[in-house]
Amino acid sequence: MNLRSCAMWLPSALFVAALTATRAASGAPAPAACPAPVVPGQGNDEALFPLREMDMHVHCGMERPIPLEAWIDTAVADGRKVMLVLDHLELYRRTPEQLAAWYAKNSTFPHWYGVGPEGRKALMDDLGALRSRNDIIVFRGWEIYEGDLDRPIEEDALRQADVVGFHISPNNGRRAPDGESFIHRIRQIIELQTRWPMPVILFHPLTMRFENLQRTAQQAGRDVNSITTAEYRFFTPAQQDTVISLLRGRSIYIEIGAGTAHSMDSAATRQALLEDIKPLVDGGVQFTVSTDAHGLRSMQGPFQPETYCEPLGITPRNTNTIVRELLVQRARKAVAAAQQAEPGR
Repeated sequence: MNLRSCAMWLPSALFVAALTATRAASGAPAPAACPAPVVPGQGNDEALFPLREMDMHVHCGMERPIPLEAWIDTAVADGRKVMLVLDHLELYRRTPEQLAAWYAKNSTFPHWYGVGPEGRKALMDDLGALRSRNDIIVFRGWEIYEGDLDRPIEEDALRQADVVGFHISPNNGRRAPDGESFIHRIRQIIELQTRWPMPVILFHPLTMRFENLQRTAQQAGRDVNSITTAEYRFFTPAQQDTVISLLRGRSIYIEIGAGTAHSMDSAATRQALLEDIKPLVDGGVQFTVSTDAHGLRSMQGPFQPETYCEPLGITPRNTNTIVRELLVQRARKAVAAAQQAEPGR
């Protein structure tokens, strides 16, 4: 963490407490006093991370092809300053035999982690150790299949995370995700947050609809280019109003991933994205940007979210909110831990 990030949003006392606790754990010296904070929304864009410096969905677990530090170095070299590092939670639900078979099939992945609570803890310990780095701010989390909202989720996994993201599935072979199903998931997340008050991201919902419709067309022998903007549309205007009323002011974010770039190349999908997203932007919904990197190809390619975010109205002002929230959350925990450690408490 550096002075630029320090000047972003946190009151000086909270920031210093958080950074002191982090550096004490790593043996690094205590930080100097932080400059006066700048509040976003007051005209100083220097207080915000540019889009390409944020990557709030990077896979760093079982599917990681190289050691973790080298994996993060790759993103830092391309300009990243803040990241959400995670893995698919369901990968850790396998039996040891299933895991062995998976590694045999995916032989390019080293055997980084086991399964169950021990495997999850090993991953989270590795991700937590990244906090000692001074060149990037790292938060850790899980990517969780949306169907898990229909049943209890492992509490220890939620407890380990700073933020979780729910994977909105394309449901290939079934009904494509749409506004109705999306609103249902939002309501479930709101209920979950009454028990687990943590930030939540809805991962890649709109592009998953595109995937479903295109695969369905191909299987039916239909020309994908014949799919219209109206068919691609995710929301009705009434559903957009509902989404805005549910999400405005809440700690629930919609992801605009790197896969959106491809969707902007087609006139039909581009127009659908514009019609679906711009009203949400205008209504105050908050977003995240990410690579959703799994392999070296996606990690090593240049990350240029401005090319597709700016036409949609996605800016640093509506994507930095989650970073601010997570920094404050970390600072509060550091202050609480410091107070507990004081003599006589």
